[in-house]
Amino acid sequence: MRSPRRAPLLDDIVADLPAVFLADRAGDLDAVVHWKVTGRPDGGDDVLELVIRRGTLTVSPVPTRTPRLTLTMGPVDFLRMVTGNANPRLLFLRGRMKARGDLGLTTRFPSLFGTPRP
Repeated sequence: MRSPRRAPLLDDIVADLPAVFLADRAGDLDAVVHWKVTGRPDGGDDVLELVIRRGTLTVSPVPTRTPRLTLTMGPVDFLRMVTGNANPRLLFLRGRMKARGDLGLTTRFPSLFGTPRP
């Protein structure tokens, strides 16, 4: 995740998130969530913006809105989580994922996504 392949990999994840979004579980949720992935080669972070509104998900690699929740984690834990190889609740409980904002949404957020299938 410190190589030139980081950006295309994150772009692929952004493109695939709507396919694993479970709209029926979102109900009437209206929220902006930022996923901050630390450890970029230049020392910065990548921030993915997820907008959940009326059972739809819009994802952007360019955040423009104020988040209701910000989740911060390292790149390896992020990849493990979005591929179904790490439990987001355990990452949070072990301090490997940090949350700022609506902590109630933190507990609900993982249930809004399925595991990607090849």
